[in-house]
Amino acid sequence: MHTRNSRFHIALFVFGALVHGEGHACQPPAGFANPPRPTIAPLEQLLRHTETKKVSQPLAEVMKGAARPLEEAIRPTKDLPGVSGTFRLSDGPYGTVGARRLVCLTDGSIAVEEVLLTESSGNTNRFRYVVWGYTNTKFRDVAYAVGEFVRTQPTPETTQVDWTYRFALKDGLSTEDRSRFEKTFLGEQFALWMRNVLGTAETSSAGT
Repeated sequence: MHTRNSRFHIALFVFGALVHGEGHACQPPAGFANPPRPTIAPLEQLLRHTETKKVSQPLAEVMKGAARPLEEAIRPTKDLPGVSGTFRLSDGPYGTVGARRLVCLTDGSIAVEEVLLTESSGNTNRFRYVVWGYTNTKFRDVAYAVGEFVRTQPTPETTQVDWTYRFALKDGLSTEDRSRFEKTFLGEQFALWMRNVLGTAETSSAGT
């Protein structure tokens, strides 16, 4: 029971971090210019990976975790950094559409994140955001990524969290490079990172 509750709290951390939380150990680097948001292709054209977590709590309880900073949710894995803090790049709270922030990672790299969609309807909550401007070399082939949380309440006492990341790769990559990215980075390293954040590293439910 203690382990299950710990994982549930991690899931709450993720939601809060992505919606409201702002960290403190993050400042724009020298010469930083707030970049324009990339033009986003139809989502079905992007490479994708989904991780799923089932939580023994109603949706309303899951949504109460909306105050945790991102660095409390996203820790480093063997291959990818965690988050050290965030810095707001727009007015208002991060959870509103168009809100933008700088994300500082534990290896000293950065990325920019902006909210694309947030909506609630009945027993479903959807939250979508785009990330780009990665300076970590692991993301050197990435033009941008679109993350999306879909939370549904299949029964009064349970919530299902489906977390999907979709990647647009840079032009000029070879077929071999694209295949390597999809298999090694997205299917292994990034999938483990997602499972680690959700607290399901031992027993994940993954899709492609």
